[in-house]
Parts: sequence; structure tokens; C-alpha cells
Amino acid sequence: MPDSFRQVYLNTAGCGLISESLRQAGIAFYERFEQDSSAASEEWRALRYPEIKRNAARLMRTEAGNVAFLPNFSFGINALVHSLKGNEKVLLYRNDFPSLYLPFVPNKFDITWIDSEEGFRIDIEKIAAIIKAQKIDVVVLSHVQWQSGFKIDLAQLGAVCHDNNALLIVDATQSLGAIDIDLSTLPVDVLMASNYKWMNAGFGTGLMYMHPAFLDRYPPMVGGNAGTRFHWDNNTLESIPSVTDYEPGSPDMFSLTIMSHAIEEKLARGLLQIEERNMQLTQVLLDQLIALPVRLTGDRDTLSRASIVCIDAAPGLHDFLALRNIITTCRHGLIRISIHMHNTESDIRAITDAIGDWGKTQ
Repeated sequence: MPDSFRQVYLNTAGCGLISESLRQAGIAFYERFEQDSSAASEEWRALRYPEIKRNAARLMRTEAGNVAFLPNFSFGINALVHSLKGNEKVLLYRNDFPSLYLPFVPNKFDITWIDSEEGFRIDIEKIAAIIKAQKIDVVVLSHVQWQSGFKIDLAQLGAVCHDNNALLIVDATQSLGAIDIDLSTLPVDVLMASNYKWMNAGFGTGLMYMHPAFLDRYPPMVGGNAGTRFHWDNNTLESIPSVTDYEPGSPDMFSLTIMSHAIEEKLARGLLQIEERNMQLTQVLLDQLIALPVRLTGDRDTLSRASIVCIDAAPGLHDFLALRNIITTCRHGLIRISIHMHNTESDIRAITDAIGDWGKTQ
């Protein structure tokens, strides 16, 4: 075995890489704070904030008035839970990412849990039957599953929910930035994501989309001077509910600047083009895995998956990949391989060659 191998990063599902231009944008922003931070911050609020909001809306194909900046997904879902009445019947997937379902448990919602088919597919027809039988009010689900790569059809799921008077809340942390999401057409009530994975924007930011009808029905139960629209009428405090209520504190200008440049990079490349390239490489990997001594989770095509591929963590395989400088995640008995816009066909060859060489040692 050669002494060294080039790094192959196949772990965007764990944390996305940031570009050199993003790093420089952050440095340039904070350099202004060395001399006149008050002027720099006020200029950012007046000019950059609305521009970033418009670009975030473009990314998700919605109106800027439907978008809020979050510090992360977990803040958003916890704040959202407190806007609900508390007596809703909620449908959750048992193996979803814990940050999505945990806030509903201590708040004692009436929860119905669903399971996947063979650890991969989540059956929308089964969801429809449960909604009808249990009179479910809210379906809460990830767009892409972190442990399998299964991608649910949001258009079909949203239609099922709305046809049965159920709301749909979506965690897009494993899809936003890698999949073209058009919220002008999708029947989704709320969609949220942290940006440190497929958005390639580092930590400290997230995005929320909220349909105006949801906002009217469930006004936010959080607020603060930075985000809440309010005025005093004599001695009465009057507030106007807005999605910006979910931005209660002073904005993290540095992280949002990084996020802004990440969005601009995505828009310049084109989300549809990013998605198509990711899925092309994913199919190459799926095709090559057929001849290798590993077991795949889920389908061997990309019709119902994102660019996340999970294989059984056979003894020694993950360590072998690490020795080859191939970065993946090993959790719950699975090795997760995640492919994003920086990857190439040579990266796919590197991991399949490594698996093949490992197989010869067994």
C-alpha cells in the first residue's frame, strides 16, 4: 500500500466543506470591525440583511417575507413547537434525526410513530392510512433520511397531508443545497434546515420557510427587538406576527455573511445542475457496488434516494478507508458515503478500489 493517498471527502452528510472564497469573505467582513464596528454593523443591517434575505428566498423559490434566518435547525423546531396548541396529533418517523422529533416528546404531544420498510423506504400510502385512521394533525419528517439516504417525494407527501387536513413540517438539513427545492409549488407548510451540511456554509446559521397560512394559524411564541414587529398603542403593546419573530436576537452577521456567499455559489452553479451531477455520481457508485463484497441499504437506483449511500460496516472496512484517506461516517453499523458538488468520478473510483482491495484481505 502506498505511503500516502490524496484526501477523498465523502462526508458532506456529516459536515460540508467551505470554499476559500467563503473563508475570505468572512475575514474581510470582520476586518471592518477593527476600526468602526458600529458603522459596519449598521451598514450590514441596512443593506446586506435584506439582500441576503432575497437571495435565500431565491434559493428556495419563495418570497422573502416567508423566510427567516435561524442559528440552527434545533432552535427553529423548538420555537415552532411552542407555537403549536399542544393538543395536535403528530406523526413522526422513529429513526428520523433526533433533533426533529425530540422537542415533541417532553411537550407531551399525542405522537404516532411510523417505521420504514426494510430500513429504507417510508411508504406514503401507509402515512395516508395512518393520517386518516388516527386523525393526524401534523406530519413531521425529514426530506432526506440521514441513516439511509431515502428521499421522500415532498409533492406527493404534501398532497396527501393537505387532502386530509394535516400540516407538513419538513427538516431539509440533508437536502437543502444539494436538491432543487421549489417552495412555490410544493405543498409544504414549514421547511427548516441547518446550513453546515449540503449548503457548505459552516456553523451558526439555518433557514426557515413558513407558509403565510401557517403563520396566520400559529403565530410565533418567541420574539425579540431584532425580529418582532411591534408598537405601543397608549399602554397596550401591539405586535404583528411575522416569520421574522423567529429571529429574536441580534443577527450573527459573520455567519450570515458566510451563508450569503454560500447561497451565491449555489445560485451561480444552479441547484438543478448540482443535483443532477450529484445523482449521476451516486448512480456510478451504486453500479460499482454491485460487484463488491458489501451490502447496500436501499435501492440500487436514485429514484428514491439522495446522494447518500449506506453500506454495512463490515469489520475493519471503515478503518481501511480511513487509511486510504477516504473520509466517511461510520454509525449504527453502517458506513455512510455522501457525494456532493466537489466530488468527481475519480473520488468514486478511489472508494470502490479501496473496498475492492479491502475485500481481498478478507
